[in-house]
Amino acid sequence: MPTRSNLWLGLLVGVSGLLIGFAVSTLAYRYRVLRVPGQSIVERMSRDLQLTPAQRDRVGDILRESRFKVREQQLDYQKHRHQIFWQALSQVREMLTPEQQKIFDREFARPWMMHSGEHDHGDHDHGDRDHGPADDFAEPMQTPPPK
Repeated sequence: MPTRSNLWLGLLVGVSGLLIGFAVSTLAYRYRVLRVPGQSIVERMSRDLQLTPAQRDRVGDILRESRFKVREQQLDYQKHRHQIFWQALSQVREMLTPEQQKIFDREFARPWMMHSGEHDHGDHDHGDRDHGPADDFAEPMQTPPPK
């Protein structure tokens, strides 16, 4: 059993650690070593650069416009990546025997279709890898048409 002096020492060390941590974090925020969480770049620019309201509005417009362009590029990239992957899957499937194609369709093509949202049949059980015979495709896998 710890003695009373050990308990007091532990309590003193704990409280001291909390106070030192509070002081250090306060200084870090004050001298901008740490940034305030959740603060937008427009707010930071407005404060640090002392932007006029007109400048602040224009900065916001520019950043929104660039965010939109970046998102468009991301979507184009995803679409192109899916097309390349589907072409590769089609080439792999073409070289397989009919029996291998059935397994391929069930184990490789279908999970990808469910993941990518192509040919969505309403069931979204992405984690289920034990597909039954009813899940086999009656028709061969085809590359989805460009959107």
